[in-house]
Amino acid sequence: MKKLSIIVSMFVIGATLISACNLGATPEGTSEPGSATQPPVGTEPPVLTEVPIQPTQPPVLTQAPIDLSGPPMEVGSKFLYVDGSTLVAVPGGTFIMGHGGDDNPEHEVNVSDFWLYRSKVTNSQYALCVLLGKCTPPNPGKSEGYGDPLRANHPVTGVNYQQASEYCSFVNGRLPTEAEWEKAARGPEGNIYPWGNATPQCDLANYGTCEFKTSKVIDHPAGQSYYEAFDMAGNVYEWVSDWYDANYYNNSPVDDPLGPDLALRRSVRSSGFNSPAYESESARRLSLAPVEQRNDLGFRCVVEDPMYFAPMCTAALVYGQDASGNISLGGFSNEVCPKVDITQNAYCNGLSPATNVNFTAPSGATIDPSTCAPTGNPGQYVCQPPGGTVSVSAKCDLTVDVQPQCPPGFQQQGNTCVAQGGQGQCLPGFNYDPASQCCTALPGQDASLDVTPCPVGTFFSKVLLACVPVPVASIVSVTQSVGFMDCRPPDKSGGGDPGGGDPGGGTPSCQPVTCSDFKASWDTARCCCYNPFVNACTN
Repeated sequence: MKKLSIIVSMFVIGATLISACNLGATPEGTSEPGSATQPPVGTEPPVLTEVPIQPTQPPVLTQAPIDLSGPPMEVGSKFLYVDGSTLVAVPGGTFIMGHGGDDNPEHEVNVSDFWLYRSKVTNSQYALCVLLGKCTPPNPGKSEGYGDPLRANHPVTGVNYQQASEYCSFVNGRLPTEAEWEKAARGPEGNIYPWGNATPQCDLANYGTCEFKTSKVIDHPAGQSYYEAFDMAGNVYEWVSDWYDANYYNNSPVDDPLGPDLALRRSVRSSGFNSPAYESESARRLSLAPVEQRNDLGFRCVVEDPMYFAPMCTAALVYGQDASGNISLGGFSNEVCPKVDITQNAYCNGLSPATNVNFTAPSGATIDPSTCAPTGNPGQYVCQPPGGTVSVSAKCDLTVDVQPQCPPGFQQQGNTCVAQGGQGQCLPGFNYDPASQCCTALPGQDASLDVTPCPVGTFFSKVLLACVPVPVASIVSVTQSVGFMDCRPPDKSGGGDPGGGDPGGGTPSCQPVTCSDFKASWDTARCCCYNPFVNACTN
């Protein structure tokens, strides 16, 4: 077991409130076919900064060469794709489609080979597409958690049909057809639910009264489908490529049906975190206007050529991933962070304002007292105008007793995984290096992008320079501006400036003043503008 002290900067995430919708009820209003409008442009996800330190050198792990011709198209075959998704193989063949409803009569369909995203597209994956200028941001009112590292592996929501299609094009994929989606969910024997025919339970899917919000896309491995795809029921609904026609199954082709040529609405599959249990049935069909953006609606992609992209030249080490690509928290504990705090006590020393600032922190913490002077009491400083900004920070400890490994196709060199090479295209912003047969960032590109995105279910830590199964924090820190009382004498001039009277007469005035801090209000007892959120006078 090894113990690593790690540092990550604290950050503030502006979360947007979302309104829940019931997909079971048909939304009012539709648009003309193909008239999906550009969604409201939200803000870029916040850039998270971390203070890197060199972690303990892990032992060099050897790895056998891989077959660069591509993975086999057979049940159980998986492949790590360019955006960190795991592709699962869905071999071609017939399956039972539909389940005897008015719009889904049971019939046999034949579908060709395809590769499916094992999980729904996540917030962090979609953010990379936005960062590279190939996707537009999701609707901020329908995408709670977008930009929040704690929800990086939750499904992206608040995207309409066009936005979902654009992401799949970005990764040289497309949205699945209804037939492809249903085969991947039901398997060749036409299971009622992705996991089989057992009644839905909260360990199988996130629906109804289970969590009341989105969850990580890998949180329900017990509910995976015959082809080992996650979240085919629950969490969020998914766009598929077909136009919706309630009568389409009555005369649809047997081989690779693509849906009707034109309609008013697009088909939607899966179910959401707020859906009733019966909507977990994989054959159930739903539809929405293509311009819809919802807090319970996302998507996944289909890929026909998993070898289209060349590998990145470097990739990050991965903690907690087994040989099958599953992510586990085993051997990777959460960090232990100490308590840090700042309290202020403003007072008047005669007519001179002063403030005592007290820091609470463990030994070894970093304290920045600005221009304040120590009082001789542990952790206490006295500040006088103009004061300044004071801060305290301390390290968190993380215990790791599992070794990292490189993704398939990479070999470890120190703390970096180096590509074995391969032919193919590069994502926008990257350039193919024919000598190394891999993709590197173009000049001026964000250096943080010069790594293979972390596998879905992990987060990239600039501290460990690795992909980890928990969002690694932190330096814990508190920063405050020093506040002072108004120690001016009372106004004896009958008006005007409160300080216009005899500077040598009277006692300090506690007349109300306008508070510049919008979170503060005048406190007569403290004779200052008091901010209850920081428990201190702020001006």
